[in-house]
Parts: sequence; C-alpha cells; structure tokens
Amino acid sequence: MDTLSNISDTSYEIPLSEADQTALRPALLHDLGAMPFESGALISRSLWVIFIGEWGVWTRAVLPVDDRLDMPDRKSITGLCALVGSLMSPPLCHDDEKAMIVLRRPGSAEISEADAYIFRLVRQAAIGRDTAPWTFHVVGPDGIREVTEHEASQDTAG
Repeated sequence: MDTLSNISDTSYEIPLSEADQTALRPALLHDLGAMPFESGALISRSLWVIFIGEWGVWTRAVLPVDDRLDMPDRKSITGLCALVGSLMSPPLCHDDEKAMIVLRRPGSAEISEADAYIFRLVRQAAIGRDTAPWTFHVVGPDGIREVTEHEASQDTAG
C-alpha cells in the first residue's frame, strides 16, 4: 500500500479535477511531514518523488539520503538527484501529471544550506530533460516550505 494512501479525511473522486489536485498537494505535504521519525533510525532524511494527476497520486520513489541534516555526501547525493531527474521524465510520468519532489527530514522548517544544495542538484539533474512540471518542498514535524530558485540562491548569498 502506498504510504500516502490515507490522505487526511477528505475524499476525492476520480478523475481528479484541477481544483482537487491543487487541494491535494498541501494535504499530502502535511501528512508526509506529520509522519513520525524513529529515534535512532539509520536514515532520517529522504527524497520522495510524488506525482499527482487526474487519475490520482503515485509515490514513484522514496530515496534514502542519510541520517544527518548538514551537507550530504557529494557523490551520493549527486547520484540520487540524477535518479530523481530521470524519474520525472517520460515514460515514467504522463502528460497531465505534476511532480512534487519532497525532502523529508527532522528539524526546523527553515531552508538550510544543505536543503538548498539538494534543490540545486535536483534542478541541475532536470536540465535538458523533458520533465513533468515539478516543485520542491522541505517537510518535517516543524512545517512545510517550498524551495524556489530565488530562495536557493538567497541561501548561498546569505
């Protein structure tokens, strides 16, 4: 069963309208951020590739990153982000779907230098590919933040 199968208590009818898809995004992010982190787990930071389209929600991949909140291992995260870039491309997605790339981690909802770095690597992996439209979010127990190119570049300047 998909981890996000029991999204809140709202029911949606298939096919999902654009309004339903728009309403589902924050509900998914909230539920994902509210999932508990196990104490002592080997992996606490993960990248999720989720698609939303008129036929529902699919968790395409959950990729373990590491158990830290600082800068990830460059070689490992570059490979994971390249995989994320390939998962956002046809034939793994349909024309009407939108992707959410979610960095799930414990800690503050503020976007860290490491979060911005991971976003930039995903963005770089998507360049030159025919990807679904996508957004990048950081979620955890303290909240949800969308990371944009503007925020990621501010992080490196500040």
